[in-house]
Amino acid sequence: MRPVTLNAAADRARLVLTCEHASPDMPDEYQGLGLTAAYRGEHIAWDIGAAAVTEELAAQLGAPAVLSAVSRLLVDCNRDLCDADLMPATSHGVAIPGNACIDGDERARRLARFYEPYHSAIDAVLSGCPQALLLSVHSFTPELNGSMRAFDVGVLFDGFDALAQTLADSIAATGLAVRMNEPYSALDGLIFSARSHGRGHGVPYLEIEINNRLLRADSNARAVGVQLAPAIAALLDSGRMP
Repeated sequence: MRPVTLNAAADRARLVLTCEHASPDMPDEYQGLGLTAAYRGEHIAWDIGAAAVTEELAAQLGAPAVLSAVSRLLVDCNRDLCDADLMPATSHGVAIPGNACIDGDERARRLARFYEPYHSAIDAVLSGCPQALLLSVHSFTPELNGSMRAFDVGVLFDGFDALAQTLADSIAATGLAVRMNEPYSALDGLIFSARSHGRGHGVPYLEIEINNRLLRADSNARAVGVQLAPAIAALLDSGRMP
């Protein structure tokens, strides 16, 4: 199960998209890590709707995109190798039986099979796009621990403040409610993939988080992608790109 790369031949593109939590899929031999089908379809396993938004943005903007192929419960491609949540034993209070006792061989096997190919695919695309904006696409739950998240899109950044603000303003102009560094702050190191590849290739990077209440139907998620595309295009044309 290799990562999916869209528009891979778009060398020197101005935008590269990634989606670290694109899929809830797991190879059959993992037996769903012991979880029910209901849990495997929910946010603990993937970012609902993020793949459809990424695919639509790639189509609308002619941008290359790299999407993960397996559930973040097998290995989270948006986590550093030393992160405790790389292969989580629990997620949002839910025990993950298949991750309770991962030995060194199994850890290495998952990294080689799922994690390393994903990040290598991003590197391969970025090597041909030296002046691109790297944009990571995620979704979030409308509520967490009893707290409502009453907005539509978060723009996450730990640098490139002017780019982040321009993107937020452009998205807000489409009618979506936008917050900066919410529901998570990139200043807390929570945009690992975008940051590591952006810095590694010397390109600007941002992450967007979209409320998954907007994305639970595929058609709705693709409509959000269509809505966001002009806002991202406006950023690329704004003259603020380094």
